[in-house]
Amino acid sequence: MCKTAANTEVHMEKGPIGRTLLAYTVPVLLSQILQQFYNIADCMVIGRFGGGYGLSAAGVAGLILAVLVNFFVGFSTGISFITARLFGAYEYSRLKRTVQSMIYLSVLLGILFMAVGIANAGRFLVWLGCPPEVLGEAKQYLCICFWGMIPQLLSNTGNAVLRSMGNTKSPLVYLAGSSVLNLILDVVLVVKASMGLSGAAAATVAAQWLMAVLILRKLYTLEEAYRPGFGEKLLSWKEVGEIAHMGISSGLQAVFMSISSLIIQVSINQFGADAMAGMTIYAKVEGFLYYPAFSYGMALTGFIGQNLGAGQTDRIRRAMGISLKVAVGFTLAASLFLVAASRYILLCFTKDPGILACGQEAIRCVLPWYFLYAADQVYIGGLKGLGHTGYPMVCSIICYCLFRVAWCRLLLPVWWDMRVIYHCYNVSLLLMLILLGSRYYKISKKMEHALQ
Repeated sequence: MCKTAANTEVHMEKGPIGRTLLAYTVPVLLSQILQQFYNIADCMVIGRFGGGYGLSAAGVAGLILAVLVNFFVGFSTGISFITARLFGAYEYSRLKRTVQSMIYLSVLLGILFMAVGIANAGRFLVWLGCPPEVLGEAKQYLCICFWGMIPQLLSNTGNAVLRSMGNTKSPLVYLAGSSVLNLILDVVLVVKASMGLSGAAAATVAAQWLMAVLILRKLYTLEEAYRPGFGEKLLSWKEVGEIAHMGISSGLQAVFMSISSLIIQVSINQFGADAMAGMTIYAKVEGFLYYPAFSYGMALTGFIGQNLGAGQTDRIRRAMGISLKVAVGFTLAASLFLVAASRYILLCFTKDPGILACGQEAIRCVLPWYFLYAADQVYIGGLKGLGHTGYPMVCSIICYCLFRVAWCRLLLPVWWDMRVIYHCYNVSLLLMLILLGSRYYKISKKMEHALQ
């Protein structure tokens, strides 16, 4: 693992693979965990001081914002392949042009999302079936949050660029600072100034701008060899389009996962309040497995991208083998522990026997098979690291959207049981693994033959 003079960016085409991946992944995982703790704290403030419909309004608006945030994360991950490959190949001149072009592109896309979002906020909420008594507050909250589209895109893009250069620590520090500011402003605007939901939205946007400023400051103070600059010659529109295509493909993959969850939620709702609440607390427990696997996949993309740029195909092959063993082994062990301790964990959320029964059933049916998701994330990270962002998107459409919806529509009328829904997740993950694994090995074989 070779660090630059600035001691923050890391060339990962050298050094021990396992240790490098672990050191690279841990800050990404901590960022995900920190974000979840912040979300919980934010909801507590809104729930207690955000007005009668504050939590409901923020929840329904959050469904729309979550789709966009997932797109931004996926979009930036797709871009990170390019910058990781250029950094690994020491093509610093093109790297600077690429980063500066992506900064401008993020601003333009942010303006577009902001304008469309503010103009159509009410329409989006009506499409989601937002209750009339909540609609006014939800629309106001959503419109304010749409002012954060520009900083969110800048932050995610800058974060992905730094991650592709092996720097996962700086974004973690910036996220911590942003979260602290958000909570302080929540107390000042929502509690002290009694601004309610509008104050919570304003606090969120202010924190997002702080995060964007810190990320940009870091990018513009990188080592001179690969530091972007406003006077830098930009990529051509054709080159920008090619990079944007990779980012959009990766972003749409995340969007389809969000949309499939919304569609499946319709079926879950038909089983009543206990089933809905049971799945809600199940999702909290699932996070202990979801975020480590997701973080590992994101980190793997940067590692493979750098080594591809350096022509280190042997390290790519070994990294994939190590990653599968680590991700699957950890997830399998952790899932078995969570299943065994499920009742005690769920009692932290509720003592209602009906909700407890539904939550435990979900955990026992899904979590023992969650190692399939971990393997999926390894292959997704590997494919994206090799520059193939379109195929995971297609697989997501097939497995997470079409298959799950068809499974529920066909089987629920015959067997009206929540286990039909639980097992649709398991089977779709297995189908995803078959499609991703076969594609990855086909591509990797071709790559190795081409470089021989």
